[in-house]
Amino acid sequence: EGTILEPPVLREETVTVIVRVDRLPGMENGQAAGENIRVTIYTPEPVLPLADRILFPAKLRAFRTCNKPGRYDYALAMATRGLSCAASVTEGRRIVPLGKGDLGFPFELLERARNPTREFFAERLSPRNQALFQALILGEQESIRPDLRESFTVTGLGHVLSVSGLHVALVAWFSFALLKRVLCLSYALALRIDLRKAAALFTCFPVVAYTCLAGFQVPSQRSMMMVLAFLFSMILGREKDVWSTLALAALVVLAVDPHSIFTISFQLSFLAVVGILWLAPGIFSLISFQAYEIRKGILYRFYLYFCGLASVTVAAVLFLLPVTSSYFHRVSLVSFLANMTALPIMGICILPVGLLAVACLPLSQDLANSVLAVAAWGLDRMMDYVNYWSGFPWTEIQVFRPNFAEILLCYGFFFCLISLRRLRWAKVGFAFLSLVLAGDIAYWACRTHFNPSLKVTYLDVGQGNAALIQFPGSEKMLIDGGGFPGSDFDIGEMVVAPFLLRSKIMKVDTLVLTHPEADHMSGLRYIVEHFGPKEFWHNGEKLEFPSFRELLALLEAKGVRRKTPADLREGREISGVHVEILHPMEGLLSKKSNDNSLVMRISSGGTSFLFPGDLEAAGEQLLISRAGSKLKSDVLLAPHHGSRSSSSEPFLEAVTPKVCIISSGLGNPFGFPSHEILDRLRGHGCRILRVDEVGAIEVSLGPEGPRARSFREFTAPIATIDKKD
Repeated sequence: EGTILEPPVLREETVTVIVRVDRLPGMENGQAAGENIRVTIYTPEPVLPLADRILFPAKLRAFRTCNKPGRYDYALAMATRGLSCAASVTEGRRIVPLGKGDLGFPFELLERARNPTREFFAERLSPRNQALFQALILGEQESIRPDLRESFTVTGLGHVLSVSGLHVALVAWFSFALLKRVLCLSYALALRIDLRKAAALFTCFPVVAYTCLAGFQVPSQRSMMMVLAFLFSMILGREKDVWSTLALAALVVLAVDPHSIFTISFQLSFLAVVGILWLAPGIFSLISFQAYEIRKGILYRFYLYFCGLASVTVAAVLFLLPVTSSYFHRVSLVSFLANMTALPIMGICILPVGLLAVACLPLSQDLANSVLAVAAWGLDRMMDYVNYWSGFPWTEIQVFRPNFAEILLCYGFFFCLISLRRLRWAKVGFAFLSLVLAGDIAYWACRTHFNPSLKVTYLDVGQGNAALIQFPGSEKMLIDGGGFPGSDFDIGEMVVAPFLLRSKIMKVDTLVLTHPEADHMSGLRYIVEHFGPKEFWHNGEKLEFPSFRELLALLEAKGVRRKTPADLREGREISGVHVEILHPMEGLLSKKSNDNSLVMRISSGGTSFLFPGDLEAAGEQLLISRAGSKLKSDVLLAPHHGSRSSSSEPFLEAVTPKVCIISSGLGNPFGFPSHEILDRLRGHGCRILRVDEVGAIEVSLGPEGPRARSFREFTAPIATIDKKD
């Protein structure tokens, strides 16, 4: 039993709501909880207004981060939102409404202002503008379409959609300038008080008000603290001591929430300010020297404004580049131009005018409508620029993901480069770091393009399959891409690609889809778009699933060659590694999709790996009758994630694996892997390695034989695989 804290987010097949759990029925007198959880509700979609109390049956589960190198810390992201765990309801009709609930202070008061604002935007704006204004003013991004979000991302304007330091600083700057102008109207007041200090003091109120209107979310709270610290430094007459002020702001934020130091928003906000304070003055002095030759007036002020904006933009973009490359592995080539054209409109016309419209709403509906129309016009103009810059074919590039040591190396190199003229030892540091950087590049180039032996990595993609094959030399193959049915979480972008880029892999030569189901297929789309595969191997099924058709259309548009078992009956020899397709045979597809799984065997140096997809008992029996002794393999990827319908006794006797890798989601609703299958594997003397327990598993062939190691124990091997006679 709980209360809905945020407006429901509607998707194609699900509804997601944030619920504060008030009681857990079934226990004596109920049990108070007070924790916030995310609830996913499957169709039919119920009508769930904000602040309603609901009763629903659900099994709580912890948020889980996929354990692999370069992982996206999903659990941390949810924790920063104040969410404890997740739950799902299979049918909306099982939810029982209990009437209006109590959001509690101060959220009840905040919603009294936020809810009329939502209704105001819904009545007066187009769906696109409504979604954008809700993001900019209310801090609610859920209604933004994926294609619209992508347009902002590729142009380097993704930060605009999230209420952060930029937004709070713009509100503070506009309020301070306006208040100072108003106070200057009084000559007597100007003689008695310091107008800058007075304007700074009064600016605190709109800053706090905007943060509250934006939902008082954690990132906006941090930004508010930072801006308030700078305003108080002005009030105390210490505005020139910017580094102490920044340090004070960071200490206050970390005192309130020490966990903040690990979050993206904290790191980007403070690093951006550091970059601006350190680099912007120098950049401004370089590009504004001609201003002294221009006659003072409107043109002079406009020129200085342009130089200041350019300096701040360049400083922030350059200084954040190592960190943004690590987190987002994408660099926009039009970021500078897009920010130069979009931010002035946002800072002058959209955000302040939009907030003014909200402030006018209690006074006059007509006045609020007129003011909002001006803000909407400004938003349309900004979107013209966003659409223009995002329309270029090479708007962004994908980059390697630097690790922590490489990020520090970049900043050290950057510092020495900037300080060459001022510090004597900077030249020595620059030369030394140049050698280290060159060595790092050479190391990864050798490891990526001159791989000495076969390496197989079974990725942790939750309830799904994905495995990377790194052949000797430079060729790479990805078998399946993972995915979650009915979810808009792109596991290819958020899980598989970060692993590849952290390993400095920019190209995957061959993609293999064992069979077209979401838990194997969904992550491949992003890989096709960004990693330039040459071939796509699949089982030859002709299915009409929309997602499968979209994948095939994308492959055709990218010029990727499609191969079926009929094209691969002779197998492939790749850098001395033999790749065989054992199933299905041409024209002998089963009615059951799982039994049509593409079965692949990879062998090198007396060690072999078997990838059976989601093959079940009937398919296994058919495979045994055709392949026979070819099935013998050292390492087996458990069929169908360890389901009891697979891994039959005859199949295990035919394969006789030394090690079995099980790829399944922790706490999945299917009960995979089955205890019966685990006992059966142990009975065959097979070492079991579970991805959900030890994370991503890497099996490499070295001079001492094949060795396996996991992400959680990545510095030490966890199994040595004996070669077969």
